[in-house]
Amino acid sequence: MGWRGGWVMSLLVVGVGCGGALPEEQTEAGLAQEPTSAPDVTAEALCLPTDAGTQRVKTILPPSELGIPRFAMGPGDFESFQGTLHFAVNFEDGRRGLWRSTGTDAGTTPVRSFSATDGTSTPRLSQLTATPTQLFFQAPDSVHGNELWVSDGTTAGTHVVRDLTPGSEDSYLTHLTAAGSTLVFFREVFDTTVFTTRYELWKSDGTAAGTVRLRDFGTRVEVSYLDAKPGNALLFFVRELEGGISLWRTDGTATGTVQLKRLDAGPNTFPNDVRTSGALTLFKLDESTGLSELWKSDGTAAGTLRLASFGSTRSMRVLGALGAHAYVTTTSYSTQYMVLYRVPLAGGNPEPVFTLPNDYASQGPAFPYIDAVSQVPGGSRLYFSVAIGSDGPAPRDTQLWVTNGTAGGTTLLRRPLSLSDEYSSPVYAVADNLVFFSAYDPATGIEPWVSNGTTGGTRRLKNIAAPAQGDSSYPREFFRQGNRVYFSAYDETLNAQLWSSALSNTCVAPDDAL
Repeated sequence: MGWRGGWVMSLLVVGVGCGGALPEEQTEAGLAQEPTSAPDVTAEALCLPTDAGTQRVKTILPPSELGIPRFAMGPGDFESFQGTLHFAVNFEDGRRGLWRSTGTDAGTTPVRSFSATDGTSTPRLSQLTATPTQLFFQAPDSVHGNELWVSDGTTAGTHVVRDLTPGSEDSYLTHLTAAGSTLVFFREVFDTTVFTTRYELWKSDGTAAGTVRLRDFGTRVEVSYLDAKPGNALLFFVRELEGGISLWRTDGTATGTVQLKRLDAGPNTFPNDVRTSGALTLFKLDESTGLSELWKSDGTAAGTLRLASFGSTRSMRVLGALGAHAYVTTTSYSTQYMVLYRVPLAGGNPEPVFTLPNDYASQGPAFPYIDAVSQVPGGSRLYFSVAIGSDGPAPRDTQLWVTNGTAGGTTLLRRPLSLSDEYSSPVYAVADNLVFFSAYDPATGIEPWVSNGTTGGTRRLKNIAAPAQGDSSYPREFFRQGNRVYFSAYDETLNAQLWSSALSNTCVAPDDAL
């Protein structure tokens, strides 16, 4: 099923740039907040959406037979194709469908429907990936199994590309990425001669003849499920079974498929926290020794560099980049405090910015960890959610934070979000001053919320759930298309349906109901 490498490990900075170390652990709780500054540059100023502007687009799915709202299979895999929202609908009875929507009931229609296949389950229609003229996805039918499909947005123009695994047997395809007008992807095949997975890199122009293998990586390497998609390229990690991990890049051509850099020679090194903003990708490498490294890459060998190294007493997580700095958090295993750090992208030592409070640090297991991160492309703010762990599967607390890279601009916006171990709150930034997420309130359960990046401008978007279903709509997959943000939510139809919220830069007073 592919290399699922990448786990969280502990880390304290042991040396970066010209040297130097982070402050001792005992200073974390009272870390001085130095008066740094960074400009708030907002490319697009949007108002907080309203209750009235948030409506169900269409009832697509029948009432759920499963009847568990947090597990509902609502519309998802949202993708923008030729200016229109396209998405997958996977029914509980095994039927599948590619749909499109213009934001109205009448304008929300199926492009292509798929019947349930024989067997105990039907694979989901998934991995929608658009090039300028074609929409690729993976879908199952009884003749070809689960294979690569392509669509021009019409029913007649939607067809299987090529039966890569002939007959009704499924193909396992990953990393679908648009490289200009070409699709690149990996095909993973279990090789019965050596009883391991073979990794093949393919490209497709949407025709059977134009769907060809670019490179066979063989059975002596593993390709991580993590990747980065800066511009018209795919960055991916390859680990040799004998040891050593490398970063590769492909643009969909044989000559453009190259190893950028050998990252580490150790046999047990794994990538984690891959974050891309524009042309820059940040990631970390975790080693079995406890060392963790922050890297950056601009898609070139010369521009793929290690920025900092962190040791074994803290967990480091990558948030993203703002201006000339990368931002990470480190969390001490002994004190259970999380500290926000900035790391110069040009090289240099990490600098502490802000210590996040932890009300539970002295009350047993209460380890904070990053759950979700979102940033509008080119934005000057990072939105991130923090969960405070416990000695059980569910967190003690969940919080939404925002930072502009300064102590004064690092703010707690809302707590709690979801406290369930079976549903994690999505976080989706639409602009520097607008983020969508979900949060819990005793009166309404888990519902969609919005924030303009201030505590005063953080509020519930709409109470969608019907009281009889347990007062939670469990919103998922916020996605902007044009002047609307789409998502799925479990409502009075007793299933998750397609909803949207209108965006505007003409502000009105909040609804009384909010």
